[in-house]
Amino acid sequence: MSVKTGKPLPPFGIEEIKRCIPHRDPMLMLTKVVAVGEGWIEIEHHVDPKASFFEGHFPGNPIMPGVLIIETVAQAGAMLIDLTCEIDPKTQFMAFTSVDKAKFRRPVKPNDIVCVRLEIARSRGPLYKFSGAASVDGQAVAAVDFSASIMNF
Repeated sequence: MSVKTGKPLPPFGIEEIKRCIPHRDPMLMLTKVVAVGEGWIEIEHHVDPKASFFEGHFPGNPIMPGVLIIETVAQAGAMLIDLTCEIDPKTQFMAFTSVDKAKFRRPVKPNDIVCVRLEIARSRGPLYKFSGAASVDGQAVAAVDFSASIMNF
């Protein structure tokens, strides 16, 4: 499973990411694709200190909501599939089918750079099971196992 012909080779940033997956602000959670290999990907997300969710989560002690950390890990999966499988981003996308396990280790703060390493645990047809780990400054912040499927728009 290598990067498909015509797809960008890592490292690359937001503009190339937007050509691969349908997510857009405020829900685009990937800032940079760092590396891609056989069944795995590494990405970064720079946590914008002006993100609207910080206004209410939590005033005076802003932290990134856990559900958005899960979304960041899931978007890494969508990116991996787009880069390495036959998927047309104009007509197809990856959609969650389940979150099997999510564990949070420490909070993610404004201006943190969340690093995600995600692997395909297994696949069958359009259904994929993924295992991902998120860290900040080398410290674990979350581990997420989830399933997603290639869907048509």
